Amino acid sequence: MRASSSRSLGTTSVIGILALFCTMSEFAILTPSIAAFSHHFVGTDITTIMLANSITGIVSVPVSVASGALLPRVGFRRAAIGGILVMTLGGAFPFLLPDITDYGIVIVSRVVVGLGLGVMFPVGNAAIIALCEGEERSRLLGLGITIQFVFNIIYTTVAGYLTELGWNYSFLAYLVGLVPLAAVLAWMPEAKDAVKAAPSHAGADAGEGGRARSAVPPAVAGYALFALAGWTCVVTVQVVTSSVLDWRGLAGPGEAALVINCCGIGTILCGLLFPVLIRWLRGRLFGVAALLIAVGIVPCLLAESPLVYALGVFVLGFAGSAFFTAAQNAAGNIAPPDRVPFVSGVMTSMMNLGPFLAPYVFSASMVALPGLGLDAVFPVLIGLAVVVAVIGLVHPMRALVARRPE
Repeated sequence: MRASSSRSLGTTSVIGILALFCTMSEFAILTPSIAAFSHHFVGTDITTIMLANSITGIVSVPVSVASGALLPRVGFRRAAIGGILVMTLGGAFPFLLPDITDYGIVIVSRVVVGLGLGVMFPVGNAAIIALCEGEERSRLLGLGITIQFVFNIIYTTVAGYLTELGWNYSFLAYLVGLVPLAAVLAWMPEAKDAVKAAPSHAGADAGEGGRARSAVPPAVAGYALFALAGWTCVVTVQVVTSSVLDWRGLAGPGEAALVINCCGIGTILCGLLFPVLIRWLRGRLFGVAALLIAVGIVPCLLAESPLVYALGVFVLGFAGSAFFTAAQNAAGNIAPPDRVPFVSGVMTSMMNLGPFLAPYVFSASMVALPGLGLDAVFPVLIGLAVVVAVIGLVHPMRALVARRPE
């Protein structure tokens, strides 16, 4: 039973938790720099170049799941602080090596980022789900993803324009994360006592200290896969944007960063409106959001100007935010209190797995539809989003408006 479920969090505690979301978009820092890396590391194929952007996600996936499972023992604050430090300092390191020609060093740096990201990524959502209920929880989850993508805009804008100074300057954008780290150190509350299992004398099901661990509902796996499909559509467009705009001759790294940031603007707006969207659409929010994802990809396919492309990216940001936040909320609603950190780790790992899959979806699309060149990925993503939309509209997800078991 959670001691703090019946009262609202104080202002400073909310600031401390939401500060975590300021660092969650550090994985996207290199997105506007992909084309610049291709020019510097001559002879390195585009899939390998994109691996720097995606390897962070695949490394963080098992680490996120493990971190979520261990949060009740390690502590929420310790995981958050340690993860941010590893991610920020490891990510900034390649700035010190402007003359390297071995792309493997960049990959290693991004592996370190993935380790730190995986450790801290489940903490924010797990703390909100563990300490809050109902409208307050929906509001803070929405604010969390809003803040995450406000900083996505900050990181990618800074990285995009730093890239114009030199290919390695984009790595300095990681140091922005030291500012929210100070707020985490000062104000983040510890939530591990809120997710302790009830005492039990059952031998087989008892965890450490004789406490019984509740079973994770099978539906959590369904929500995780559902979230992964929708989110992969969104992040694949983000990952390929700088390359596509460069290929079409529409924008350089700085302008590409601004276009990518329109996804963040859509996400910010959705985060503010998320509690309203739940009240209006309830279980059909998944289907409607997935349909909007498909709609948002169409301008990206057809765009002959950065403005039209940016409009599509904006719609993608709004719809993707609604979709993924709803999936996290639904999974949190059906998770027993003592399994909230683990479930949060599973769900956030899906957010990180999407960027890893993106370049492979991109490459496979070009193999399947060679006549379209780099544009081949867009009809593939539209088809995937439509399939997800049909599932969401035909089978409304009632867990989104359910109350979590005590």
